[in-house]
Amino acid sequence: MKSRCGTNSKRELKDRIRTSILECGVLGAFLLAALLLAGGKSQTVFAIFESGLPQAMNSEQVAGAIKANAQALKTFTHQQRMQLQLKGDTKKVTLNQITYDMNGNQQMTQLSEDPPADARPSGGRLKQRVVAKKTDEFKDMMNDIAALVKSYTELPPEQLQASLKQAAFSPGEGDMAGSVQIVMRNVNQSGDSMTIWIDRTAMLYRRASIATTYEGNPVTLLANYAMLPSGQVYMAQAILNYPKKEVVVQIDNSNYQR
Repeated sequence: MKSRCGTNSKRELKDRIRTSILECGVLGAFLLAALLLAGGKSQTVFAIFESGLPQAMNSEQVAGAIKANAQALKTFTHQQRMQLQLKGDTKKVTLNQITYDMNGNQQMTQLSEDPPADARPSGGRLKQRVVAKKTDEFKDMMNDIAALVKSYTELPPEQLQASLKQAAFSPGEGDMAGSVQIVMRNVNQSGDSMTIWIDRTAMLYRRASIATTYEGNPVTLLANYAMLPSGQVYMAQAILNYPKKEVVVQIDNSNYQR
């Protein structure tokens, strides 16, 4: 695909830039906004993308694209499957329908759960109490880890911009060939890292990888993204790994319909 920024007039340039941003989807556009505001380091990104995007580009256009994409996604319903594995065994599989109400608030309807939530553990009352206590502790741990991951996937713009200033840029390799790999370190914790891959041509946010710690123990998350035919970017799959407790959580989003 040829760059959309080769133009014959300023008006044509602005129109093509606006079109490119709208096609990026929310995550790609958010990254572009951060890069445009990050300063000197963004020059490296422009050279890698070979897009010729001007630094003077109005950041409000990017913010508008982000809002438009997010709002567009809320017009879809989709299914989310979550699988929880403990020590290699699948302990829980849930399937939910995700919709949004007229105020844009997410609504989740459970379609199935295996095993059912009301299934009681075998054994006497003492064993059941022990199991119930461990179950509650496990839920608290998973909630804490989920909040930890969210602190990376929903970074405030200013924090992302600061991380990008110190980021390392390189061509994507393997199945990420044709993308730009951006590695950010010490994002939320000392020694952590967050790596994102952006498609050079379409600027589609293709993958994200997070390596951090929970209570001093490693936690990793790998998320793969896809684009709907209508142009919105969504998280297709995410896999969270907490080796200390031998916990693996896999989330799959699919079946997007208006």
